[in-house]
Amino acid sequence: MSRNNQIMLQASRGAAACVVLLFHLSSMSYKYFHYNLFGLNGLDRSGGVDYFFVLTGFLMYWIYGDRIGSRMDIRSYTANRLLRIYPLHGLLTLLVIPVYFLIPGYELGFETQPDAIFKSLLLIPQEHGPILGVAWSLSYFVLFYGVFALLMAINRRSATLLLSIWVCVIVANALQLPVIGPVIRQHFYLNFLFDSTNLELLAGCAAAYWLKRSQRRGDAMNSPSSLLWSGLIGFPLLWILKHFGIISVSQYLWYLPPSLCVLIGLATGSFASGPLPRWTILLSRLGDASYTILLTHLLSISVLMKLAHGLNLTQGVSPLWVNLIILIAALFISYQLHLWVEKPLMTSLRTLLPTPRKAHSH
Repeated sequence: MSRNNQIMLQASRGAAACVVLLFHLSSMSYKYFHYNLFGLNGLDRSGGVDYFFVLTGFLMYWIYGDRIGSRMDIRSYTANRLLRIYPLHGLLTLLVIPVYFLIPGYELGFETQPDAIFKSLLLIPQEHGPILGVAWSLSYFVLFYGVFALLMAINRRSATLLLSIWVCVIVANALQLPVIGPVIRQHFYLNFLFDSTNLELLAGCAAAYWLKRSQRRGDAMNSPSSLLWSGLIGFPLLWILKHFGIISVSQYLWYLPPSLCVLIGLATGSFASGPLPRWTILLSRLGDASYTILLTHLLSISVLMKLAHGLNLTQGVSPLWVNLIILIAALFISYQLHLWVEKPLMTSLRTLLPTPRKAHSH
């Protein structure tokens, strides 16, 4: 991929974070003002997180796919992956926990339990979700990173067998095939291990594998722009279909096809070698801050909504404008937290990482 393709993919990460924020904003707006922003309230998932799953799978295979079965030393890889997820999440969780002790009735009932706190900090999946609710998806990333580490640490034959078994059982569970599906659904951790959400991560891997193979053969992608636009149109089309009850709200795998279309369109598109438009640079910077945005935006929206509601801002200003102001303010707050908290934290902790070692020879 060219440098501009990489920037466009990072920009898509920023756009996905904005979509997630917009959907949560609509939900909170309906709660406080009974205003359904853009008619998005009640649609459960926006597809933004699903795109993150697909993009993560794609990037993981693009970077590390050739190392599967190489029996490499995975300590540096594992440290980098864990460092990307745990410090900021742990810090925010520890900051939120005292609120549930100090304000009785604010919690849902599990936030002050030691077991829930321990599992939330380690991102061990729980039926009621983590204390920092927006972090539910991180458990799937941790699982995926762990599986990838194992695949790189073992030989190719064992890696192929393990991956094949994992994919087959996930598909069987998603299709609710007799015996396999019902048995897995009865056990929470088995269901998590073979949850269909993992298909989105694996679909991203498959897209990266296909693209790498095509590039090695010199095959050109036909009409990547058409593929990109099909994906971009696909998301709002699914929102409309879900809004009118034509498709099930809970079937989030509907977002897989448009996510793949956008991803492949951006990865294979022929973008000019010169500077990209400013809006793409802005979105790519939001993409850099996407992790902080995902973890902090709901708290920012909640505080700003309470403030706007307490000041009765919608009495003199259109609810639409109030929502747009809160949207911009939440993005600004999250981006500042990225600059002043996440980046310095990552910089200081990276000095503790082990030095990578070469893979063992076969």
